[in-house]
Amino acid sequence: MKIKVLKLGTVCLDKATNLQGTLTHWGINMGARISYLLQPKGLNDEGQPVQKLYLEEERLSVKPEDFEEVEVPFEILGTQVTSKASGFTGMAVEFIRHINGCFHVVIQPQGLSEKTKAPIRKCDFDLRECTGDKIVELSQQELARSKRERPSPTGDTMEPDLPPSLR
Repeated sequence: MKIKVLKLGTVCLDKATNLQGTLTHWGINMGARISYLLQPKGLNDEGQPVQKLYLEEERLSVKPEDFEEVEVPFEILGTQVTSKASGFTGMAVEFIRHINGCFHVVIQPQGLSEKTKAPIRKCDFDLRECTGDKIVELSQQELARSKRERPSPTGDTMEPDLPPSLR
């Protein structure tokens, strides 16, 4: 499925906070709704980047040339997928595109945590490292080229700023 999204790396203004920043991620969920992460320019009192904002296109001051069309394997969403490395398994519920081009899938397992009695938290994984009925497996050569051209980061998330108990 082709979707129209804002280009990552675009510098724009969040109309609600009046903060300028750079788009670093976008995500698309099972309802085909798109959300963005905006990294405002600046450091906090500890010398760390200020907190990213989780927002929708309507909050952003952008131009028509800031958009691009991207092919998304939407048919994977709603199917069962597994991280090959960890064995983490569940339903694919969202995709995340990182600024460097890699593409992650968010997996939501079934059930509750025995310890907390809360739903098991979803996690995102590089799609290239997952298996599932709708995931096309790359050859070793295709995988190596893909990783060279679009390395996969860790540590960032599309989760809004919620306390752990609400995630």
